Amino acid sequence: SIQSYNKTQHHFTMGSDQSSPETRYRKELLKLSWRLVLAVEEASAKPSSKSQSNDGDEKTPINKGSPGETSKDGSLATVQIIQGKDIRPFHEDFEKQFFNYCPDLRAKFPKDYSLVARMIRQFVTNAISANAIPALARSFAKSHKKYELKQEHFEGFAEALVDTIQVRLGKFGTIELIKIWREVTQDMIKVMRKELKKAQGQS
Repeated sequence: SIQSYNKTQHHFTMGSDQSSPETRYRKELLKLSWRLVLAVEEASAKPSSKSQSNDGDEKTPINKGSPGETSKDGSLATVQIIQGKDIRPFHEDFEKQFFNYCPDLRAKFPKDYSLVARMIRQFVTNAISANAIPALARSFAKSHKKYELKQEHFEGFAEALVDTIQVRLGKFGTIELIKIWREVTQDMIKVMRKELKKAQGQS
């Protein structure tokens, strides 16, 4: 579970060997927490799971397990995170966070922000696996080279993404885990900015 991972948290640098235990540990922790983020997203989009039986008793199906335990599919942890919370769709939450950091970009973004969120999820999924990020970054650069994006816009993007993820992880989002997510998002924006500069230079 995420909690058992956090209890054995190691410290390591981003430049560590890809085959090292620290790097493998980091990747597994990211994958686990990202699956939980996506599970919360799916659960928040569904109607309430409470149903009424014929005798009027409320039934809320959840997986069995001890408090704080993460089931194999993350469903118990998902229930614990969303209980008593008003979790909005990922793109709505990210949009609000992002424009808090970068209000000057509001007019430049498409009204259908769910498309942007889809791109973000692709970036994150591939960043965790260290797969296809340059290709995604080139695609991003091609479609965004007309905008005068500055370093603070990329920083705002990274901060908003971490904030959105942290809300969905709830109590599972420990200081160490969020620190790792900040490292991932910083790596992402470095690649994105590099490709954007190249695309603008070729214009």
